[in-house]
Amino acid sequence: MRVRGKQLGMTFWSLLVTAAVAAFFVLIAFKLAPAYINNADVKTDLAGLASQPNAATMTKSDIHASLSRRFEIDSVSYVDLRTDLHVARPQANGPQVVQIAYEVRVPLVYNVTALLDFNDTVQLGAK
Repeated sequence: MRVRGKQLGMTFWSLLVTAAVAAFFVLIAFKLAPAYINNADVKTDLAGLASQPNAATMTKSDIHASLSRRFEIDSVSYVDLRTDLHVARPQANGPQVVQIAYEVRVPLVYNVTALLDFNDTVQLGAK
């Protein structure tokens, strides 16, 4: 009978540690995914706002109302348009810049929380 010189495979403890690390990353992915999906909806809604034919002439209240309707349809949460929406015109005759900057706090485990900063910007009426 021939005996092998070295062992092949993983021990039980190394398998357990590998499974624990993989489970930790899966937990983080499941916890953070809704915030990133929500941000993708915000980006889509901003792009839809910029593609409107009258986007260049909209006032801040018109932009707020349009985004509010879009966010209601897409079930966007985490964004408070009263505080997170910023509309500016950097140049006198230039296009308006609409910015939505917000942060999301996601509790991970016990007293560990992830802080995600999102900052989405679009120009209205840019050619």
